[in-house]
Amino acid sequence: MSSDPACNPTKSTVVTMLLLIAAFLLATSGCDDPSSPSRSRPAAETADPSKPRLTIENPILDLGDVADYETRTAEVRFKNTGGDTLTVERVIPTCGCTTIGFESNRTFAPGEGGSFTLDFTPKSSGQQQKYIQVVSSDPLVPVTAVTLNANVIPTLEAEPRYLALGRVAYGEPHTGSIDLTALADDCTLTDVSFTGDITDQATASITDTTPEGTRRSSWRVDVDFPAKTSWGWHNGGMLVSGIIETTAGPRPISMRFVVNGSFEGAITAKETLLALLSLRPGQKILKTTTLRRTDGTPFECTSATIVKSPEGLTATVEPTDSNRTEWLLTLAGNAPSKPGTLKGVIAITTNVPDEEIIEIQFAGAVMAGN
Repeated sequence: MSSDPACNPTKSTVVTMLLLIAAFLLATSGCDDPSSPSRSRPAAETADPSKPRLTIENPILDLGDVADYETRTAEVRFKNTGGDTLTVERVIPTCGCTTIGFESNRTFAPGEGGSFTLDFTPKSSGQQQKYIQVVSSDPLVPVTAVTLNANVIPTLEAEPRYLALGRVAYGEPHTGSIDLTALADDCTLTDVSFTGDITDQATASITDTTPEGTRRSSWRVDVDFPAKTSWGWHNGGMLVSGIIETTAGPRPISMRFVVNGSFEGAITAKETLLALLSLRPGQKILKTTTLRRTDGTPFECTSATIVKSPEGLTATVEPTDSNRTEWLLTLAGNAPSKPGTLKGVIAITTNVPDEEIIEIQFAGAVMAGN
C-alpha cells in the first residue's frame, strides 16, 4: 500500500476512531453506569404521623469482595413507621445486574414490616454501585433508594483488553490475538462466541500457553478473518467462556471483548464508519468522508445508496478534484423523532476491480428528551 499519509492512517487517527466508537457504545449502554439514587427524605419536612411511612432498615448493602463468577443474595428489610396502611407497589432495579424477589402491591399495617431479596450477579469487575428503587404509598417520599455496593474481583485478565485491528489489507487473511491469564486456580477456557457483524466473518481458537510448573493457566485466543472478509468496517463483541472449579462445584466464567477493524484495499476511506454519537430527536445530520485509491490514480464512484436504515437520510458522492482522484461522500438528513439506535450502510459503486461495491457504515443513538 502507498506510504501517502492521506491514504494510510497515523496511529492517532486509529485511536481517534476507536474513541469515537467507545463514545457511541457508552451512549447506547447504561447497565454499568449507575443511575442517580432517588432523593432522600427532605430534612425540612416532617411526615404526617397519620400517613403511611416507609422506613428502610438497611438502605446501604455492602457485599464486600465478590468473585465475578458468583451470585450474592442480600435481604432488604423495611417497616411501616407511619399511622396508616402502607402499600409497597413495586421494587425496581436500575440495572440488569440485580434481580428482585418481591410480590408487587403488598400492604403493611402500621408497625408491620417486610423484606425483599436482591440477587447480584456481576457483569464487570471493580468497584460496583447499584441502585434499587422502592415505590410505595409513602406520600412524602414515594420512591426510596437502596444502594448496593460490591468490589468485584476478576477471575481473568487479558492483554490487549480489546482487539482493535486498525486498518487491515482487504482480500488477505488476517489474525488478531489476545493473551489471557487466570487469576485463580482451576480455570479452564472452552469456548469463543461472537456478536455483531463479525459473527459471519470471524472464527476463533483457544491455545493453552500455560508454562510447565505454573499453577495458574494462560491461553492465547486467535481471531481469524478470512481473505473473503468484505470491504469496510467490521465491529462486534467476543465472549470467551469456560469454568472454574470451586468447593460448591463448577461455575461459569467469561470475559467480553470488543473486536473491530477496517478492511480496505485499492480504495481507502478516511473513515469507514461515520460515528454519529448521541443525537437529539429530529437533529440535523451532516457527516462526510473521502475516498481515494492507494496509488493516487483516478477512479469513478457512480452511485451511493443507503440500505438498512430508517427513512429521512440521503447519501451523495462527488469528486473533489478535476482529476477525480478523491471523492467526497456525504450523509445528510435528520435523526428519527423517536429514541433508539440509528445505524445503516451506504453502498457505493465504483469502477475498481474486485471493489465494485464498497460499504461505509454509520451509527449513532437518538436520545430521549430535547
